[in-house]
Amino acid sequence: MRSFSFPWSFERLERGLFATLLGLHLVPVWAFRYFATADGPAHLYNAWVLKAMLLDPDSRFHALFRFNLNPEPNYLSHALLAGLLTMLPPWLAEKAVLTLYVAGLPLAVRYLVRGWQPAAGFLAVLAFPLVYSAVLQFGFYNFCLSLVLLALVLGYWKRHFAPPSTPPAGRRRAQWRLMGLVSGLYLAHPLAYLTGGLLLGLLSLEQALKPPAGRGLNGASEPSEPIGPTGPGRSGLGRRLLAALGPVAWAFGPTLPLLGWYLWRQGGAGGAAAPAAAASLPQVAERLHDWLTLEPLRYMGQAEGSYRLMLTAWLLAALLYAAWQHSRGRALAPAGAWALGVLLLGLGYTILPESLAGGSIIRPRLALLSYLALLGALATVPYSAAMRRALLLAGSVVATVFLGFRFGRYQTLHTGLDEYRSAAAHLRPGRTLVPLRLAHVTHMPNGREYGSYIDVFAHAAGYLAVERDLSCLENYEARVGYFPLRWRPGQDRLSQPDSLPNRLDLAPRPAAPAPDYVLLWGAPDTARRAPANTRYALRQLAEAYRPIYRSPTGLVLLYEHRPPAPSAR
Repeated sequence: MRSFSFPWSFERLERGLFATLLGLHLVPVWAFRYFATADGPAHLYNAWVLKAMLLDPDSRFHALFRFNLNPEPNYLSHALLAGLLTMLPPWLAEKAVLTLYVAGLPLAVRYLVRGWQPAAGFLAVLAFPLVYSAVLQFGFYNFCLSLVLLALVLGYWKRHFAPPSTPPAGRRRAQWRLMGLVSGLYLAHPLAYLTGGLLLGLLSLEQALKPPAGRGLNGASEPSEPIGPTGPGRSGLGRRLLAALGPVAWAFGPTLPLLGWYLWRQGGAGGAAAPAAAASLPQVAERLHDWLTLEPLRYMGQAEGSYRLMLTAWLLAALLYAAWQHSRGRALAPAGAWALGVLLLGLGYTILPESLAGGSIIRPRLALLSYLALLGALATVPYSAAMRRALLLAGSVVATVFLGFRFGRYQTLHTGLDEYRSAAAHLRPGRTLVPLRLAHVTHMPNGREYGSYIDVFAHAAGYLAVERDLSCLENYEARVGYFPLRWRPGQDRLSQPDSLPNRLDLAPRPAAPAPDYVLLWGAPDTARRAPANTRYALRQLAEAYRPIYRSPTGLVLLYEHRPPAPSAR
């Protein structure tokens, strides 16, 4: 009886499945005009304003905003979007950046794991379920791009600095390139930048203290460093440490003082929140459970729990197999540095507060960074042909099913975004708009519930502004202080940012007339139980504005400023 065999080689199967998954995961980005996220519209709008202010000294936006010239570690997506906006329409520029992330993360992870061994490329299938995480749904483009850069930094280091036989000339060029990648990582996000320094430091120390001299990819022993007068055997620990840590110090040297300055400013007056209380033991246990069950992928209700459970099982199977290979002495490289990095990042996830150094929603980011480090650890062992096929096929199925579930929710969500954008036809270009969100809307116009704790309509007016050439006076980025633009004094119309809705002020100000349009999202409650800010906003609108548009389901109400009646003579 003939045994079953695959008609293709494993390498061909792996490349085909990877390319297929890559194409499938780009569908949500390109299936809709805009991919709905919470902060994405604000990033696009601010990049659009930034481009206008840089290219036109007479732009009307100069009266509203000023440049933030501090070298903040949070500028990368704005720089990319502003550059793309000089060549592409806004909707296409945003898609280009999202494509760079959605396709870039699996490709960068594949580059990373193949740096440890070419046969580990199949492990990159685990990156696909991580793409559409809560962090992306929040619209944290800079952090998302930092994940791509972090994987590239780690993979580049392995290829050019872990092998001790790199020629000096090539090593010098590689040092400059590593510095460029690390500088890009700094401009993307400080948390990923610090994680990069942590992991590269640990990996370099591991290389210096315990030079890997294990088996090659074909199972034969191979020396990891030259033996002789210039080899590590006679150079001493100090020289080995210098050789290992020197490139890392060189790469981080120009940007590390900038990060220190940034953290010092965030810790100054008004820059940081009050210290959070230490996490209790039950909180630590709950957070550990969240980390194990892939909490950063949870944002669309209880139904997605089974998909996360399948992914957890896939990851656990690979982790147990890797630990078994290490216990049998079959590892291709040590994994102590990776394991310590995962442990420290996981510890940060369980004990650190949700807000830190001016940033918020810290723990999901730490979890994603720890999962990325875990992938590096999985690449340190060889896999049998049967195990590779099983993990590849199971991972591909989980990624595809998870994506299908997500896409169905995105379709529902975009019926709401389409209704929000239906007000665009009633907005005249060149005017000013203040959007006010009255409630967290979860039931979409198609009658289905979106069911997410992430409100993707918080800054959706940014899309209206770039489509209709408007000045959007809801601009939280200009308020927080670590984005490229800041409000000029007296121009911000919204206050009490932690309230729903915000406090709205429509009164004319010196050099700042009343806004032309006010858009309300969410059916207003006119009863006495309505929030005070809602009642105050409705009174202002009744005094000086008139309704000009109501969306089909009433979720959008658009008001236009009513000029004062001419006085009778």
